[in-house]
Amino acid sequence: MLRVGEKSGRMGEMMESIANFHEEETSRFVDWFTRLFEPLLMVVIGLVIGIIVVMLYLPIFELAGSLE
Repeated sequence: MLRVGEKSGRMGEMMESIANFHEEETSRFVDWFTRLFEPLLMVVIGLVIGIIVVMLYLPIFELAGSLE
């Protein structure tokens, strides 16, 4: 596209066209990545919190089991 812009004398317009194209591609990729990453992050946070809760209750259950 740069060569076409050089030959036609419209280098500025071609540079704007290239910039718009790459901006749209980047925007599309960021949107796709956030849609994928957000649920995965929620699952990981949920698993970490679940493990912490289980680790907190485990000694209580062991203590209750040893009383019998």
